[in-house]
Amino acid sequence: MTVLEVHPSDSPDVWSVVVDDVSVAGTHEPFVEGVAFTAPAGEVTLVATDPGLPQVALALAIGGRVELLRGRVAFGGVTDRAELQRCTRLVDVADVTSPEEAITVRAVVQEELALAEQPASRAAVAAFLAERDLADRAGRPWGRLPAAVRTSLLLELGALHPHVRILVLSGPDRHGGDPAPWLETCHRLAATGLAVIVLTTAATVSALSTLAVAPAVSKESLA
Repeated sequence: MTVLEVHPSDSPDVWSVVVDDVSVAGTHEPFVEGVAFTAPAGEVTLVATDPGLPQVALALAIGGRVELLRGRVAFGGVTDRAELQRCTRLVDVADVTSPEEAITVRAVVQEELALAEQPASRAAVAAFLAERDLADRAGRPWGRLPAAVRTSLLLELGALHPHVRILVLSGPDRHGGDPAPWLETCHRLAATGLAVIVLTTAATVSALSTLAVAPAVSKESLA
């Protein structure tokens, strides 16, 4: 597994997500096994994971949504699953939190605002989209938006929840398109103090490392 950590500052932060030797049971063998990394608050952490079920399983594990076969996930030293669920937003996890492509942009934004405990009236949805120059696309199918725009919107909407301290974005590369816009959104949201974790393939981690701002990039390979 490869981890890329992007550090906007050198100040230490105890509010880190610590994934320590985590394994999640699968049907015949673990979906993920022996995963370990630290994702500090205020930073973007890219984690290379096999696509499909392994990414989904690891996202659910980080967010306290599944029982672990082995290991622990802690946030600020707390391992309580209910607290992890309260503080974590799982973004675009396939077949879990990913929106259906056929429903309208307006409907997706309305649902996500409601989940974030924000005003979700028609006027609130219209204002959200207008602020992002997307008012003319409100009635279009979600799947018709460019992939990077969809991912960025889901990140922003997930970050609106008052209790969220951790964003876990799963498999954004499966949609294709230019990753630079959603990576910039990850940086911007991390700068507000969130721990932003992106689960993606090793090839995408390698590609995204060239988009990080040098020289504040460090790489670490974990067995």
